[in-house]
Amino acid sequence: MGYPTGARAWALVRDFAAAWTEPLADGAGTRAEELERAEERLGLTLPTALREAYSLLGARHDLTGNQDPLLRPSALFVHDAFEGVLVLRSENQGCAFYYPM
Repeated sequence: MGYPTGARAWALVRDFAAAWTEPLADGAGTRAEELERAEERLGLTLPTALREAYSLLGARHDLTGNQDPLLRPSALFVHDAFEGVLVLRSENQGCAFYYPM
């Protein structure tokens, strides 16, 4: 069956948010200008799925920040020790980082 893609994946996220706490509403996402500033600062283009996730729910810290939070775009960084990977989440004690595959 495989993983859901595109609209199906984001529909799943919307359904989860509505069942967990409250539906995703306009304004739940990170503004495009903030994502563009992060891209300029980092000197790269964010992966499409990451940009879509931020745009959909980036401002919903109740969904993205309970454990090992999604970093705000202004806090994204490239980890030089790991061959320049983009770090998008940080373990809550700062001992592990997560990056898109």
